Amino acid sequence: MTMARINSIFFCVLALLSLSVFSNTLAPGFFSYPYPQARVSPVERFAAVDMGGILFGARRLAADIAWIELLQYYGSPEEPLDRETEFKVSWDMARYLMGISGEKEESHKPGAEEEHYHFDITGGEYSGLYTRCLRVARLDPFFSHVYLYGAGALAWNQNRPDEAIKLLEDGISSIEKYSPSISKDIHQPFWQYHLYLSAIIYSKSGKYNEMTALLETAVRQPECPNMVKAILANIYQKNGKPRDALRLWIEIYDSKDPTYLNRSLSKISELRALAGL
Repeated sequence: MTMARINSIFFCVLALLSLSVFSNTLAPGFFSYPYPQARVSPVERFAAVDMGGILFGARRLAADIAWIELLQYYGSPEEPLDRETEFKVSWDMARYLMGISGEKEESHKPGAEEEHYHFDITGGEYSGLYTRCLRVARLDPFFSHVYLYGAGALAWNQNRPDEAIKLLEDGISSIEKYSPSISKDIHQPFWQYHLYLSAIIYSKSGKYNEMTALLETAVRQPECPNMVKAILANIYQKNGKPRDALRLWIEIYDSKDPTYLNRSLSKISELRALAGL
């Protein structure tokens, strides 16, 4: 086994442990036990692995693994990656998930990021996106970010609003059934799901002003994925609001999300020129 492969496995394990600790400390504050009854994975190829996690009492850890696999699936080209690129993707994603930078500031400037592979989502069908989101949700119905991320990707990137709506309705149903109380705090998952659901329905019905207003509320929430911020930034740019778009792209850049590193650098340069800055 090569040293590169060993390093890749090591950092992936660290990422999984970090996510496991996070999920084990977050969920108990909001939800009662026991967990909802386990269901068979909607992705057949992972059914045995996921059932093993359930039987060993490690549903949250299994959900963390499924989440990382979802990010790798949707964040990578649909064509297979070569081994060297796969290692670089795993390295950058593991470091991002653990909140570890480890890079000098110069490495984030244009022309200086060639030492690391940073992918930008350029399109693709990703037919398994919905079922992979459901896979995570079946393992851990309270994994709120998978609902928000998945719904945003399905509705606006993939133009599959019906699947996005079904995913959010699944999340709303889980909270209504298993949460001991539903807060009126918009920062809590129940209301965030409704916020995204309403924005998607407005988009589907052609009410773009209403949709934009809801997305503006969504991007102020702490769980808002960078993907949704990028969607709103593109809407701002299309509507002749380069300064508003620039503000969001700077936020995305500051998050150090490897998925959007190249894209945010490019958009910041473009929008500064448009805004005359």
